[in-house]
Amino acid sequence: MTIKDANKKHYFSIVEPTEVSSVFENCAKEALTIYLWCQGQKEDQLEEFELYEYVSDQNTISMKVKGGFLSKLGKSKLTDKEVYLKINYNKFQYFSYSTLKYDSETKNYSLKVNNDVYRSQQRSNYRLNAGPFVAVQFKINDKVYDGHDISAGGTSFTVTEEEVKDLPEGTIFDDCMLRLNRDKFSIPQAKIAKTWPDKDRDGELTGNFKVGVAFIDVPKHTEEELFKSINGEARAEEIRKNLKSKKAAGQ
Repeated sequence: MTIKDANKKHYFSIVEPTEVSSVFENCAKEALTIYLWCQGQKEDQLEEFELYEYVSDQNTISMKVKGGFLSKLGKSKLTDKEVYLKINYNKFQYFSYSTLKYDSETKNYSLKVNNDVYRSQQRSNYRLNAGPFVAVQFKINDKVYDGHDISAGGTSFTVTEEEVKDLPEGTIFDDCMLRLNRDKFSIPQAKIAKTWPDKDRDGELTGNFKVGVAFIDVPKHTEEELFKSINGEARAEEIRKNLKSKKAAGQ
């Protein structure tokens, strides 16, 4: 039996081609903003374009640069690069990846939407796992732990039998610090929600302990920034998985 990713059930879904056309056609009618960035860039470094046309039989988005006169003088640095794209429509975020093309005559840009388009939803339910491209660290009382995962509500990590004695369940710690890749977040209070013995893949005890931490009363601004960071890394992770599976299939 295949175990389904619970995050996808609540957070990610692949959009059907007919809906993709409908979404982008409506976005073009409303001249909505489409955001582009390359892997490794933070979301505050993304570039903004105005979507003005979507040709469904060619799966092509046409855009023009947003901003003042100076922003339109030269070509975007993303031209001819593979980029991530996202657009907000009807309380959902739609995202995919493509290659940005530039038309020297019209001075406008285009993207072929030939890859899967994802829709994100229920942000509070998403838990992002640490991995080769996702580094999570949590600092309590000047001690830094490498996290296994992260959500807007908490994180988890592994400690030794000696260390777990300093982290009893129910204890609340002040002035903690969270890091997700290059982004850092101040967590005013965090509660040790649960501790339990760690086991290896064969179900044998390792002698270490897992610790689950819940964030308490995170300021609204910090929560929003944390969500943006998790959301951005989650989208990039989903796209990387998709590319890997396609390469493995020889596509």
